[in-house]
Amino acid sequence: MIAVLLAHGVAEAGTRVPLDADEAHHVRVRRAADGAAVRLLDGAGLDGRGTLHFEGRRAVVEIVDASRAAPPAPLTLAVGAGDRERFGWLAEKAAELGVTALIPVEAERAGHVDTRLRAGQVERLQRRAREGLKQSGAAWAPLIHPPVALAAFLAGSDAPVRWLADATGDGPPAALGTAALAVLVGPEGGLTDAERSAARAAGFHPVALGANILRFETAALAAAAAVGIARARGAREGSGG
Repeated sequence: MIAVLLAHGVAEAGTRVPLDADEAHHVRVRRAADGAAVRLLDGAGLDGRGTLHFEGRRAVVEIVDASRAAPPAPLTLAVGAGDRERFGWLAEKAAELGVTALIPVEAERAGHVDTRLRAGQVERLQRRAREGLKQSGAAWAPLIHPPVALAAFLAGSDAPVRWLADATGDGPPAALGTAALAVLVGPEGGLTDAERSAARAAGFHPVALGANILRFETAALAAAAAVGIARARGAREGSGG
């Protein structure tokens, strides 16, 4: 079944909703037939069903069901705001791994990267994150935040569980609960000694994510995957399974 993206808040059973230009192009490229059943997503919990119709040049969906999925356990990735194209790829894959928030962090060693992510590119990243839902089947896309200074992020972070991606740390825990978790990943070249010290002072515990030095997008996704595996194991152990 083809998945299509709707704007948040427009899905109501029994109504017809026009698809935007990107989604209309998507269903035509996929050669979807008039009357085809489609899955409806909006990145904010919608997990509905509809029927596709073509009205001249327009593509619309008739909303059959507008059910909503419960939100996933909070998982924030705060990542050095490096190259925007690689950050865009990260946004898409973060949606597949259940990340709930992606925060570009302005760190010292990212400041001189000419291709670094900037505030005006956040909307495009949000679209890429939502696009990632079509592949993964998830109902929730991560919220992409504008770039923020590292000091501001550290001052505002209140997640009960906080990881600092650092090769000198321990490995990820085998099992986790559903408590909110934040992971800080440095930019290309890593955080400076002063930045690492500030992160640790803010309660971020060093966690090693691999035997080799990882690019920022690889480290962020490795962390997200480790959290997902540990939470799934924690759920099984908690239920006695």
